[in-house]
Amino acid sequence: MEKSIGVVEFRSIAVGINAVDRIVKASDVRIVDAKTICPGKYYIIFAGLVSAVKNSINVAEEESGPFIIDSVVIPNVYPQLFAGLNGTSEIRQPQSIGIIETLSAPSIIWAADAAVKATDIDIVEVRIARALGGKNICVINGVLSDVKESVRAGIVYPEEKGFLVDHQVIAAPHSDLYRAVM
Repeated sequence: MEKSIGVVEFRSIAVGINAVDRIVKASDVRIVDAKTICPGKYYIIFAGLVSAVKNSINVAEEESGPFIIDSVVIPNVYPQLFAGLNGTSEIRQPQSIGIIETLSAPSIIWAADAAVKATDIDIVEVRIARALGGKNICVINGVLSDVKESVRAGIVYPEEKGFLVDHQVIAAPHSDLYRAVM
């Protein structure tokens, strides 16, 4: 059973494509997504048991270290994270909105996972560096106090790593904003 995911972002597309093969050969993991992203980077999301994901991350780092921008292992991933990545999130009720913006795919996925684990919020969307100039965003929805706490929890990793661009909390957004982002 897949309990964790690994995310690696590369500054080289060729190295990233090669790493897909090495990652799946290193351990019993499944590729969830692997794509080129702006500006000329490549990311891989893969899933498996925590030990398998950690082993595959280690192999990627040993073989491609100088080309890795960021990598992370996230244990016990909430299914809502995948809905946010796939654009299939179900929003219970439009409320306050939180936005986290980062410079790496691993950092935004970590941020979204930390946010949803912190409080009872909905992940609206997690968008990775496509049509964003290499940036990444996570949009969350919920009660204002929960959104504030989830954003605080979500920015920890990107802030520590220097990948945090910005974060915002919008209390009681206008209905036009809901239509624009949800």
